Amino acid sequence: MKDPSHESARLEWPELMKMAALVWIFINHLSEVRFRYPYIGNPASDWPPLADRIAQLQPITGFGSWDIALNIWRYVGWLGDQGVALFLIVSGFGLTWGLIARYGKLPFKISDFYFRRAKRIFPLWWGAHFLFMGTLILTGMGLSPFSRATFLSFLGIRITPELLYYFSPAWWYIPLLIQLYLIFPALWYGLRRWGSGRLLLLSSIIVFLIRLAGLLYFDNYLDAWSRGAIFITRLPEFVFGICFAAWLFENPEKTARYLKGTRVWTALIALYLVGNLLSLTLAGMTVGPFLTGVSAFLFLYKLFTSITARLPNITGSPFVWIGKHSYSLFLVHLPVVMTFMSPDPSNWYDTLFRILASIAATVVLAVLLEKLVDIVTRWVGRLNKTYGTFKLVAGTAICAGLFIGIFIGAELAVRRFDPQEVAGWGERESLEAHDEFGWRLIPSKTTHLRWESYDYVVSSNSLGFPGPEPTVPKASNMYRIMVTGDAFSSAEGVNTEQAWPRLLERALNARLSGKKVEVLNFAITGYGPNQYQKVIENYAPIYHPDLIIVETFVNDLQDVQETNEAFRASIGFGNKPAGDIKWIFRLEGLRVWTGLKILQPLKEIIARRPRSHGYFLGNFKAFELGHPEYDEAKNLFGLRLNEMRSTAIENEAKLILVSVPAPVQVCSENQLAYYPQGIMLSDPKTFDAELPQRITFDLASQIELSVYDMRKAFINSSTDCPYQPHNMHWTVSGHQTAANYLANALIEDGFVR
Repeated sequence: MKDPSHESARLEWPELMKMAALVWIFINHLSEVRFRYPYIGNPASDWPPLADRIAQLQPITGFGSWDIALNIWRYVGWLGDQGVALFLIVSGFGLTWGLIARYGKLPFKISDFYFRRAKRIFPLWWGAHFLFMGTLILTGMGLSPFSRATFLSFLGIRITPELLYYFSPAWWYIPLLIQLYLIFPALWYGLRRWGSGRLLLLSSIIVFLIRLAGLLYFDNYLDAWSRGAIFITRLPEFVFGICFAAWLFENPEKTARYLKGTRVWTALIALYLVGNLLSLTLAGMTVGPFLTGVSAFLFLYKLFTSITARLPNITGSPFVWIGKHSYSLFLVHLPVVMTFMSPDPSNWYDTLFRILASIAATVVLAVLLEKLVDIVTRWVGRLNKTYGTFKLVAGTAICAGLFIGIFIGAELAVRRFDPQEVAGWGERESLEAHDEFGWRLIPSKTTHLRWESYDYVVSSNSLGFPGPEPTVPKASNMYRIMVTGDAFSSAEGVNTEQAWPRLLERALNARLSGKKVEVLNFAITGYGPNQYQKVIENYAPIYHPDLIIVETFVNDLQDVQETNEAFRASIGFGNKPAGDIKWIFRLEGLRVWTGLKILQPLKEIIARRPRSHGYFLGNFKAFELGHPEYDEAKNLFGLRLNEMRSTAIENEAKLILVSVPAPVQVCSENQLAYYPQGIMLSDPKTFDAELPQRITFDLASQIELSVYDMRKAFINSSTDCPYQPHNMHWTVSGHQTAANYLANALIEDGFVR
């Protein structure tokens, strides 16, 4: 006969245990976002030396009165992966406790067991997948219904390194649980045949040997192996839960006697500390997770059984509620944390706000998920009873088709009315890889480009650069100007004929007599100092310019450090075309659109996180303080300027620089739709508003180069903001202003007579 105390224990302390596991995992993910990833207990192919793993555990300082609280949060969070072990143990316990209560030690019908487990796991699992497919449309963050990874995850398959952390990294645990449920009948048989003690001993010895072999042998699969992508590596915790249920059910008084007393508390604490120390080494990770998991479980078991004995009405408490709803809370919490939390908060009150927002959003989303799944489950049951299985399947297929159609329709609508940068740069369709320059325009091609508020035509000559074909040889009455630079000169966002080099040519020819002025445009979007130098080196000896104009931008200190290979990968030359069906079915345009138009603005309002795309378009990074790599960048930039100057001298040409400002240097917040909230370029603690120009001017003065600062042209102009309101390049009027300013400057300073 079942002891009445079993029912009370089954209903209360396991729910508190699941609550503790979930809260611990939640804290773990909060701390990993804020304090980065811990080395302890997380071996991987790039695991640093032991000394570095230990050094990472040193307390952090420098936050004044916050130091103690932050270190507690950091350490508790970093050990939060051990919450998985609590879940595994309590899962094994719950299954075994219920089956013993129902069947004793008799065999049970395996098909019924699998059906009940599937009914428990898959509705919410599938519901979470559908929920985050929906958020893809609303927020730009979510699961693509057409991704192979989504389909495999939907089936509960996440065993490869690529799939393990797909979308929500915490979801790796559910496929592990499914695997353990699949082998549970075999473990039940072992429990009945060998008893709990022998089952735990035999399984642990075998598993620890297998786990050790994998830890020592695997490299790229080390992280997945140690974490539990394959069930065998985490079997001991699950089996301990099975055995603990058997001990507690069969001998509750004896089990309680074993766990009673101060010595047990001391032993558990010692065991927990030993387990954590072992988790700092590869071989120690063989048993470290088991020791920490079991000791933490038994410690909390003693605590929670003591609490439930003294508080008989705890069943209705929020803590038990969390345990009962731990599955849905677990499924939604990490996407929420990744949305709200920031690794670099503006202050600790901001961090607290983000944590509270993450908690609230997790609870709301988990309740919504449960309600929706419950409604759909009951609805499907009624339909099956009313219309039969065949009609239900057919109706489901139709609904799935409509669901897919909505996604595809939304993707096509974005591509038609507001296309985005997909699978690389928006200009990729007009570009090709080049061995020496890195990339250039596809020669002799006219391309119509539409992306992220832009709609323009790029025309290239046979050399793969914008504009008409250069004349060879140069006529005796011709004054030739050679221009190189980046997207501001090529020019991005306006037709090739509207670029300032073309307008400069017209302006100079209209004002001068006796000589014809020709402006050759060798600028390409994305070019930096390395490409400027290569272009001048290759084409100055061929076209013999009288004047070389190098247009520089505030991001040149970043570009000069990038390799051509890195640029080509960023452009997306290895990807399929943006219009390929692969990108359509992956909803890439929709994902980008919703991220830029919905998610990032919402984050600014709700999570108080400045939109990253606006930060990029405004080029705020170029003004940030505390970039030691700029010292090396300055040396490289200076070297490239020297090489360009030497080439100009060798070819009897003059060389000048044109410095283009960032949009945020000449336009106000209300003129740039993407301007991120909470960011001020005038903030001296974060930015130096003159940094890129000061570096450029200093380098130029060292080799006696003239520099024209385009800020003067735009600030003194009567026209509106010269930059695109939804992107970072010049408008047509901006190009005209630049051309007029340079035409006047070149004539006044005697470069063009």
